[in-house]
Amino acid sequence: MKKILGKIGSFFGTVIGIAVALLFGIFLIVLIPFDYIKYKRSFYCKRVGKKYKLFAATGEAFDIYNEILKNDLPIEYISNPKDEGLAYGWFVYDKTLLILDFVAEYDPQEKKWGCGEYGDNSREVAFAPLEDFLKQEVDAMNELLGSIVCDKAVVLMDADCFDDVEQAKNEKCFLIYDGNREEVLKNFCK
Repeated sequence: MKKILGKIGSFFGTVIGIAVALLFGIFLIVLIPFDYIKYKRSFYCKRVGKKYKLFAATGEAFDIYNEILKNDLPIEYISNPKDEGLAYGWFVYDKTLLILDFVAEYDPQEKKWGCGEYGDNSREVAFAPLEDFLKQEVDAMNELLGSIVCDKAVVLMDADCFDDVEQAKNEKCFLIYDGNREEVLKNFCK
């Protein structure tokens, strides 16, 4: 009886695995042409001219790069010399680094903003002050590029990332957008 149940379980496991693989394949076949067309029509492709890579037209950095060029904003994109991917470069305006993909937390006891950093033990999260994190990012960028490109940083974040948006709006180091990122970037450059 155990052998029969094992064979039935193995059969259904194989069928489910094949079905998942087919759905993933169909998903890729449908999605890749749209991604390719979006990439070819982008300002990034027209300006940089790099060949298309799989899912090149996805990600926040890609969207921001195109919004900057579309609106002719004076924000400069600086490529990372160690990684050619768009997501690994930096956006700089007037010696101010624009940080993306960041999770901020407010510590009500300390009355300070910060971020969670993993310590030596990957299960342990330490709360680091936001000012320290921003300074580390600026220093790391300047060191990697070998010159002083920026001296301060701001964090561009969606309002949905905050529990208390009003508290975050009082901080100078946040550029908060609620659906209209282009307007926030335009105001930042004024």
